[in-house]
Amino acid sequence: MQFWVLAAVISLGLAQQPGKPPTGSAPAKGTSPRITSPASAGQKTDHPSSASAAGSVANPTVPGNSDTSSASGPANDSRNSHDDSGLEVKLTWFIEALAVLAALQFLALLWQGYAIGKILGGITIHAYEMEHQSTVMNEQLKIMAEQLTALKETAVAASASATAAKESVGLIVQKERARLRIELAPFYLNFGAPSPANYAVQHEGSTDAFVLNSHAAIYVSDSREPDPSLGNGKPMPIPSAITPQSPVVLAQDVLHPCTEEEIDSVRQLKSFVHFTGFVRYKDVFDGEHETRFNRVWSIAKMSHLGEEPFTYWEHCGGADENRET
Repeated sequence: MQFWVLAAVISLGLAQQPGKPPTGSAPAKGTSPRITSPASAGQKTDHPSSASAAGSVANPTVPGNSDTSSASGPANDSRNSHDDSGLEVKLTWFIEALAVLAALQFLALLWQGYAIGKILGGITIHAYEMEHQSTVMNEQLKIMAEQLTALKETAVAASASATAAKESVGLIVQKERARLRIELAPFYLNFGAPSPANYAVQHEGSTDAFVLNSHAAIYVSDSREPDPSLGNGKPMPIPSAITPQSPVVLAQDVLHPCTEEEIDSVRQLKSFVHFTGFVRYKDVFDGEHETRFNRVWSIAKMSHLGEEPFTYWEHCGGADENRET
């Protein structure tokens, strides 16, 4: 901008500068300078010396320079005027070139301004579009958050419903599934003959029970606590499926014949008769269960009317050895 202001100032100064007169100019040929006498023109002089003096003033001559000065004056004026004309032409071309450059620069600035305006317009439109998209995305995020909240509430409700349904199914299963329990009959110890141990497998529930494995054993041990190494026994003589239509299954295991010494040892509580067993089964709901029992034959201090001791089966062992699942 300062460059264009400087160019404008230079062009204005050149336009207002006046032309210089040619230096060293002399009167044209055939003309002579007139010198008026201080005396009036009507006065006449009678002195011859005055006339001769006037004639000498009218035609002054310098010895040796009269022809040279009259010839060099016009040549110098012509050369100076030619130089001035060339300088003016150069300055004119320079100013016109500056004007053209200024016009081109102005057009370039206009084009750049137009391009920048167009770019700014595009950026503004793009900004509006981004703002609109941001607004739409915020609305979508709000909708998604609401949907997520609704989904969470639905999931909680579904979980509650599933829990309630599971509890209902569990109640139905607990009510309808089969349960097997083992009840032992009174036991009598025989001298010199096998002593049978009778028991019953009782079915409870409205669905069938499918026996997977079973075991029962009666033995004599020196400890009141059960001895797993002696209670191997053999499978229970029961069917593979126990139904509600036949809820009771009778079975038996037999203790070897006891000697008098063994019977006395049992009566003196030095030896103990144990009866142990288990049955594993499956219900119709595909659940596996187990019923396990461990009993010891005990003799009470009180007696019957015939003075025979009162006997009964008593639980022994831990909770894992007497359970129903």
